[in-house]
Amino acid sequence: MNVKYFFFTLITCLIFHMNSFGQTLEQFKKTIDSGFVAMDKGDYSVALEYLTKSQIVAEKNSWNQQIFEIKNNIGIIYYNLSDYGEALNYYLEAYAVAIKYLDPIREMAVLNNIGGMYAMEKKFMKAKEYYLKAYTTAKEENNSIKMSLYAINMARAENSLNNPKEAKKYVEEAREILANHHQEKEHQVLVIQAEATLAECLLLEGKLEQAKDILLKLYTRTKKVKEREYNMTILNHLAHIYSLEGNIDKTIFYLRLALQNCRDLDRKADFFNSLSEAYAKKNDFRNALEAKNEMVKTRDSLAKLNNDKLYENNKVKFEIQNYKNDLNSQREKSSVERKIFISAIVIFMVLLFLIYRMFRNRSVKQEQKKIIAEREQKIIALELEKEKNENLLLEKHVKEIENEALLEQETLKNEIEQKNRKLSARALYLSGRNEMIEEIVDSLSQLPDVSQNIKLKTHIKTLKEHLKTDSEWDNFIVHFEEVNQGLLSTLKEKHPNLSSNDIRFICYVYMNLSLKEIGTIFNITQEACRKRKERILRKMQIDKDISFYDYLSRLT
Repeated sequence: MNVKYFFFTLITCLIFHMNSFGQTLEQFKKTIDSGFVAMDKGDYSVALEYLTKSQIVAEKNSWNQQIFEIKNNIGIIYYNLSDYGEALNYYLEAYAVAIKYLDPIREMAVLNNIGGMYAMEKKFMKAKEYYLKAYTTAKEENNSIKMSLYAINMARAENSLNNPKEAKKYVEEAREILANHHQEKEHQVLVIQAEATLAECLLLEGKLEQAKDILLKLYTRTKKVKEREYNMTILNHLAHIYSLEGNIDKTIFYLRLALQNCRDLDRKADFFNSLSEAYAKKNDFRNALEAKNEMVKTRDSLAKLNNDKLYENNKVKFEIQNYKNDLNSQREKSSVERKIFISAIVIFMVLLFLIYRMFRNRSVKQEQKKIIAEREQKIIALELEKEKNENLLLEKHVKEIENEALLEQETLKNEIEQKNRKLSARALYLSGRNEMIEEIVDSLSQLPDVSQNIKLKTHIKTLKEHLKTDSEWDNFIVHFEEVNQGLLSTLKEKHPNLSSNDIRFICYVYMNLSLKEIGTIFNITQEACRKRKERILRKMQIDKDISFYDYLSRLT
């Protein structure tokens, strides 16, 4: 009677526990769905709160597919917030889950996301590396549509690296695949991408007429389906072609069309700059100046937007940390209740064991001895099998350790690159600020009334003295040495003949700034910047065929 009562109690507890699990799973689905809805609305703070809560539940229950989806989408959120370092961390975590527990489809999806992020940062060699991994995986899985997408991305990366010949191979492969799916509406965007990328290849090869024919057809097509992003790219290419042909009026026409639908401030600034140059070639200096002013305004708006994104990003991280702290408090409370429940189960199990021992008879013991004897006869075979399995597990473990080491290395490298990005953004901002102050001072100095106003002349002199100070560079170099420990000391030790300006130039090269951006900071032309780089390379006795950035990276 006591045994029956115990079994009844135990089964009741288990049923209650299963019902509780079902409720937890239902709540989890609601939470993660709420996170995805908030993400689609652009409410990233709320989305991250829901997804963080879902991540904790998923990791606790080892729901690997859900863990992957959560981490990948959190990476997308940080990407949209322009926090590429944090985005890469979550992409890498999602990739680790995919290669360890999930299928290749998810592997190549996150690989493509990582490639897209590096492309956005204009690190096209890194983008190409991850695009290639995604493309190879899609090819191994015989997923033709994904192959076409990743082939197009590979072609774009090759074009960005000025390799149109290699790019065309991937484009033609994508076009061949898509030719068999051209009737399917969801593949129309891929067809447009492939044709636009082919036109870009032809443009790089100098085949202007062929490129122009494709682009004009695509412009009409994209205008109908309202593919704004690709429409702007097409218009930009057309403007570039007509500029090369010397047709300034058509260059201006297509740049104006591109500006009408452009929402991306960075691209908008580039369009205004190109428009200003076109008007200058036409000797229309009034419109050239107006376009240049619009470019400056757009750059200022972009700087403010980036600052707002940085503030929003930090705000989101702070709110998420507070949420995690509250969640940990709740988990500690739940842990106490869970311990009480588990203790009761343990007591029941102990009672069951004692009752079981009391009612065991000799026949059961004999049967147990018989089983043990049979097992002993199989020991050798089992040990051999065990050894085999252990070797397999060891190999798997070694592979996992290698993958984790690579991921950790990539993560650490990304942290340094993230800090350098912030330093470079600060340097560009200071350069732009000083340039603006200089322009204002020069403009004021040219005014007739200024020479008569002693107070105003004093202020102008103060501004000029401010421009001559270099305290900001001193602060910059302190932060640079904190981020890139050992680089400057090693550099000075190996190349003692370098001047302070040379070291300053090298710092910007190590932060992966373009010659255009470095020229902006030094207030010199891109060509002068290139010549300075060549002079430094000669001074350092570095072969021109060796990558300057790679050489500096090896010093750390």
